[in-house]
Amino acid sequence: MGEIFLSGLNTAKAGLVSMMARARFEWCLVAFGAGIAVYFSMATEPGLWPGLVAMGVLAALVLASGKYLALREMLVLGLFLVAGLSRAIYHTQMVQAPILPDTQRAYTVNGWIENIKSSGKLQHFFIRVQNIERLDTDKTPVRIRLRIKPYDFKPGDSIHIRALLKTPPGPAIVGGYDSGRASYFKQIGGSGFAISKAKTAEFAPLPLGQRLERRLVKFRYGLSRHIQARAPPRTAGLQSALLTGDRSAIAPAQAQALRDAGLAHLLAISGLHMGLLAGGSYFLMSLFLASIGPLARRYDMRKWAAATAILTATAYLLISGASVSTTRAFIMAVVVFSAVILGRRALSMRSVALAAAITLVLHPENILSSGFHMSFAATAALIAVYRYWADRRVYTRPANFARRMWSGFTGMAVTSFVAGGATGGFAALHFQRFARLGFLANILAMPMFTLVAMPAGFLAVLVMPLGLDKLPLLVMGKALDYVLAVAVWVSEMDGALMYFKSANGQIISLFALGFVFLCLGPKRIRITGFAMLIGSWFMWAGIHRPDMRISDKARVAFWDTRDVNILTVDRKRGDGFGRARFIEQAGLKTAELRTFKDAGTVCDIQACRIELKEKIISIVHTPEGVAEACTDSDLVILTLREAGPRTRRQCGVPLLDIRELSQNGARDIHIKNGKLKIRKTNPKARKARPWG
Repeated sequence: MGEIFLSGLNTAKAGLVSMMARARFEWCLVAFGAGIAVYFSMATEPGLWPGLVAMGVLAALVLASGKYLALREMLVLGLFLVAGLSRAIYHTQMVQAPILPDTQRAYTVNGWIENIKSSGKLQHFFIRVQNIERLDTDKTPVRIRLRIKPYDFKPGDSIHIRALLKTPPGPAIVGGYDSGRASYFKQIGGSGFAISKAKTAEFAPLPLGQRLERRLVKFRYGLSRHIQARAPPRTAGLQSALLTGDRSAIAPAQAQALRDAGLAHLLAISGLHMGLLAGGSYFLMSLFLASIGPLARRYDMRKWAAATAILTATAYLLISGASVSTTRAFIMAVVVFSAVILGRRALSMRSVALAAAITLVLHPENILSSGFHMSFAATAALIAVYRYWADRRVYTRPANFARRMWSGFTGMAVTSFVAGGATGGFAALHFQRFARLGFLANILAMPMFTLVAMPAGFLAVLVMPLGLDKLPLLVMGKALDYVLAVAVWVSEMDGALMYFKSANGQIISLFALGFVFLCLGPKRIRITGFAMLIGSWFMWAGIHRPDMRISDKARVAFWDTRDVNILTVDRKRGDGFGRARFIEQAGLKTAELRTFKDAGTVCDIQACRIELKEKIISIVHTPEGVAEACTDSDLVILTLREAGPRTRRQCGVPLLDIRELSQNGARDIHIKNGKLKIRKTNPKARKARPWG
């Protein structure tokens, strides 16, 4: 037995050394990312100094490990893991900014509008705050987010407005998207809605950085409005979004059709758009410079063209608003073209890892982002597959044009299949849906989008100063009409979308790590990665949906035990956003809402009594009815007022009142094996973090 153990240990050591020798930088990046993930999973906010001390100790041990190669490699991975943890701690401290109290109050705000996003009949104004009347500077947030009726205000305009504001909200459902954490890293310190008409503000001159940023915002949205005025009306909003990143004018039906057809990646300015623009400028500049004989014979024109591509990508980054996905695509483009300048292989797993490393060093919170997972997963999968293909194929030049066309179509089909498969798993995990017919939609739409729509759009921007942009915008619009027709046709097919239950962070982490192992490792590591993927799917299948939801305003909803598609609610109005997420969490597109009265729930003026999986839940409206409900219930919910300390002490079962719900967030109620479990959206672990 001992010999078998030693043999296995030696094999593991040899495998670790071989793995690190094969892709040392890539595995160090994986450890760095794992350290960031550990930081965000912690129940308390760690200090920076212990991490720095641990890094020093590990670095000394690495130097002292000498000939013990396996030990040294383990210490190196441990060093990068602690480095990732420390970087996340430091970044969180650096972006810390004032946050308004959790109690909603009226504030008079002066600032300028950084961005406007549509939200149904309302708009979201993202305001860079200059001052808030009667609030000290050290307590004034950097930014706020307001829900407001549409006004004739544009990004870059100054604004004076009175609004009800409070701390940005946390997750709407347990384990859901944490908008409060996202707001923290964007330095949004307040969220609410306007209670006065917006006016133009007057304030002191802005610092140089803000002045430049404001001018860029005005230029960007001026360009967006110009495109919308000159482009065909049906596709004007989509054209503006693709060229400037301003998605406020996209028709909701068009956006929904693209998402349902698996073409949602067209809406986000990311690797595809940046690659088309930067790659197109590289090709054109290479062609132009190569035609200049003396220069082409003396210099490597590819390097000059690569420098031009980097400048083009930088301009596109600034014009498009420098969103997170665009920034990731820009970093990737710069890495690729820098490799051309330095004479290295442009597209390799090392270049992907370097782009991911820069992204995580600048913004460690991206490790939690679905966009980060999907964009780098697609790129890594494509490089892994094409590297495997290139090592085994025998290249022969196609004999005729038809064969060259077929070869190009095959390459595009493989690209769509691999990228769709790589991102599909992450899309299902993050968004509880998978576009089953996305491969068909991409095969039909992408040639037109890639070869006609985007080149015409970029040409329109180039000739815009000459006033010659109308024709290219018309061509782009016609091409997008075709793309939208494909999206509508595919999205209306039966079974176009598959829906899944929501997955927790542990499942997503295991899936992501398995995917990395599958792309990076030698054969044994790839087998381990595949086993991790299978394990994550089994864990996902074992998740049970909550039986009941109680919102932070004490709105109650629970699933009918006889029909999985019926959600019984206290009333149909209220908690619309939370209930929609609750339905998605259960793996459903929609559900029938049935009121207590329609479902036959026993109710009177003072209370309602629900029997759910042999548990009795009482919904009480006044404190006077709590004592009686506590005697024969398994859970008591007080909806309109808070329970006194004496009532709470005397109640022998869980008691949720309006104060407790508002402080600790909505609840998920699970009933399994005769036991009742309550989970919070804002537990103590979240409150212990800076964004809690």
